[in-house]
Amino acid sequence: MIWGGLHPIRSRFLLDICTILSFSYCSFLVSSFCRHHLDDDETTTTTNTINNSNVSRILSWLGVAFLGMTLSLKGQLTHRWPLTFPMMIVTLIYILHLGFFFVCDNTKTWWWVSLGMNITSGLFLFASLLLIVAFPAVNISHPITTNGKEKYDVGVVDFFLPVQKEGSDEEECFVSARLLYPTTKGRNKTTMIPHLNPSMSNILCDATMKYTMKLPGWVLHTWCLAQLPLLRNAEPIDLERDDNDDKNNNSDESKQQSLPLVIYSHGLFGNYVTYTYQPLCLAAAGYVVLMLDHGDGSAPVVQKRDGSFLFHDEHCAKLSRDGKHLEHIRARRSQTKQRISELLSATQSLLNLNETNIPQLQLLGVSFVNKLDVENGVTFMGHSFGGATALSAAAQRPDLVRAVVAHEPACDWMTDDGRKALFPDKKFVDSEISYSGGTGGYEEDDTKSDDDAEEKKEQYERRMSSSSLLNRSKLHDVDMLFLYSDQWAAKGWGSTKQIEDLHKRGELGPKEEGVSASDYGVIADATHIEFSDCSMLTPTWIGRASGNCGKRSPHDTAQEIASRTILFLENVKEVQGKRKQE
Repeated sequence: MIWGGLHPIRSRFLLDICTILSFSYCSFLVSSFCRHHLDDDETTTTTNTINNSNVSRILSWLGVAFLGMTLSLKGQLTHRWPLTFPMMIVTLIYILHLGFFFVCDNTKTWWWVSLGMNITSGLFLFASLLLIVAFPAVNISHPITTNGKEKYDVGVVDFFLPVQKEGSDEEECFVSARLLYPTTKGRNKTTMIPHLNPSMSNILCDATMKYTMKLPGWVLHTWCLAQLPLLRNAEPIDLERDDNDDKNNNSDESKQQSLPLVIYSHGLFGNYVTYTYQPLCLAAAGYVVLMLDHGDGSAPVVQKRDGSFLFHDEHCAKLSRDGKHLEHIRARRSQTKQRISELLSATQSLLNLNETNIPQLQLLGVSFVNKLDVENGVTFMGHSFGGATALSAAAQRPDLVRAVVAHEPACDWMTDDGRKALFPDKKFVDSEISYSGGTGGYEEDDTKSDDDAEEKKEQYERRMSSSSLLNRSKLHDVDMLFLYSDQWAAKGWGSTKQIEDLHKRGELGPKEEGVSASDYGVIADATHIEFSDCSMLTPTWIGRASGNCGKRSPHDTAQEIASRTILFLENVKEVQGKRKQE
């Protein structure tokens, strides 16, 4: 296909074509008006009548053209820059064309100037046509589940989640968050909402381009036209009520009475908006997914509760550019610690929603009281930096975790404790592959006294006894899924060799024979960026030229990632059910 598997918004593309045709017809009218005036030998009255008629036609069609362009813009000049930028130049040429006609006395000169203007306007009209094809306004795929169909409609709430961070001087902090959750299919009318938050869409695009490609932000403004099939502030599904409906139809589709929980951590230069598709598929399959905007400076921009913005921290990137590789890695590990604090605090806040609602959700008419599965723990999930965050948080609090889904984790950015928990020496005793701690090894804190170590141990034991959900004490007690692109697997990034070796030898995750759900996989013909939404929003020809998109459709890649993730989580349910029976 011409768009490489992307999903253009057809109505918007047709509107763009109609706008270009309207401008093209205006060009024809302008030229006809000027030629008719020069060739006209009739009386002044007739000429004025004809000219007035032609002027009215020109103005009418310009009005139609600008109306089409206004509808295409959706109120923002740069949202359809492939159309608006050339058309602004074409409009200027029309004005110059008419103006020069009225001031030029030399017919021959006018003809040559008119020919040049007609050719120029024609080139810009053709350029606009090429640009709207090359940079279409697109949507991401609709969610799928393992059977190829969405099980539920999906509701969404954007809010500021109150959390209690360890070590914070503030009594209560707030984290920018999005909740995706299942609603009853067919009970609400499906709507399309903007993919990017309209209040900060331009700011997000500008910041993303500034800190990544160093290009003008309006290049990404076509993302602002993308939409998602979500129901804003919809009522969460009541599984008990729906089970009663299913029994009337002799269906045992849903046996659980509460919704399983997932917390998603975004990657570097991302936020919860640009990582919507994977959580969307989970929500359509029956999971409640909490997505965070981390405040560690890894996101392009994060909106705070007071309306101000926290922009990307370039300190780590500067260390990398200056060739200070070890300092850069350690700075990232320091960021991971803040991310862990936010993720664990958000986990507790999410669990609390099952007992007590918060004012923000009450105002929206949304409640998760007695609807969440708090007994079986929470799945920590993330991509790249988010994968490192999920693994490190699970290593710190395995008692809270049901499973870990690590999409191409940046394992070298995990905390020391996290890397030690994931790659303990005893796991590689019988292996030809070893792990020495990653870049720079483990940082040894010689200033830590025995009393400090003993106090930390006592605090951990008290925490385990008071707030543990599950009987787990180490990371490999948790079922884990590692998914990599063949881009990273081929280069050995993200500790792929160690993870693959652990999986082959049966050392990944719980070792109960015959009931392990832990898995490792490589997505063929995929790239690192395709775990996010960006490849589905960016023209495929740019993605492939920059190495950020494989040869197949990015939608197919995203759907395979989602299917394998959902299959793993369903296997976790089954395996953990067997463990409870034994």
